[in-house]
Amino acid sequence: MMSSTQIRMTNDFTQYVKILGRGKKGARSLTAEEAEHAMNLMLSGQVAPEQSGAFWMLIRIREETVEETVGFTKAARDYLSKKDPLKAKVDLDWPAYAGKRNELPWFLLAAIALANTGVNIVMHGHTFDGENRIYVEYVIQQLGLAVCHSRTQLKQELIDRHFAYIPLADIDASLGSMMDLKYVLGLRSPVNTVVRMMNPFSAAHSVHGVFHRGYDQLHLSACEQLGDESVLVFRGGNGEAEVNPERDVALGKWQNNVASWSDWPKAEKEHKRLKDNLDLSRLTDHWCGNQLDQFGEQAVRQTIASVAGLLYGVTSHEDCLVLADDIWSKRDRAYFDHIL
Repeated sequence: MMSSTQIRMTNDFTQYVKILGRGKKGARSLTAEEAEHAMNLMLSGQVAPEQSGAFWMLIRIREETVEETVGFTKAARDYLSKKDPLKAKVDLDWPAYAGKRNELPWFLLAAIALANTGVNIVMHGHTFDGENRIYVEYVIQQLGLAVCHSRTQLKQELIDRHFAYIPLADIDASLGSMMDLKYVLGLRSPVNTVVRMMNPFSAAHSVHGVFHRGYDQLHLSACEQLGDESVLVFRGGNGEAEVNPERDVALGKWQNNVASWSDWPKAEKEHKRLKDNLDLSRLTDHWCGNQLDQFGEQAVRQTIASVAGLLYGVTSHEDCLVLADDIWSKRDRAYFDHIL
């Protein structure tokens, strides 16, 4: 039973549920200011779970707008900025929330190879138990890498390895609870866009993987209004920031206050996809050079190329691939020796 104080607190939020749910003729999307205020109310614990669920599902039905995305993201960033600072420089923010269905997360090897060159990378994600997906947190644990549960641990991993992973719930419990609404509602909500956009540790660069067409443009448009510095977004493998070598990919980039697009063709080199073979030794064997994985080789190479192009301002596909090959050749082949 809610107290009278709780009822008064949540009444501020009912206006937004009404705006979204007034029917075909009466409903409208939120302005950026309204979305920011609504998100602030949720993050500060002033919204009942039932209201939050209704709110996110009403937006989910017609998909979030750029203005709403900007408002939600601004609120999340401002909220996170008030937490204990990381006190460490982060070069690249890498959200990993989608999970892979029938292939391994080859993007993890791409991230670690980049980290081996001294690029400080923070990867963050969320796991939905019981889903037929392989989430990066599970793979990180199985490979013997650290899952950070505090900013202190995160900073130390960046010092030691230049790569660190932290679950969303350890970035902020409120955001983790919003993601977990999926267990109740049965559908993912626009919170998935927010956690990709929020850049929780103010990295200089960000890479976003999206699943549905059109979300790449939404991300770029929101980045422009948010004043972001350097962002790469593309429709990746199963929605992760991983270039799928089996299809053409359109890379969207927001950098130097300019939006640009690059169309990269699918990999020319022949490769065989081992669909549904989720044996993690494929990752470590490929990394160490013990056994070449044809699909993994192209997925890792193309993903490194796309991100390196963002980091170093390289635009040509061919030049990005040359850069990727150099980065891969310099990887620490003994990186996973402690688990072999």
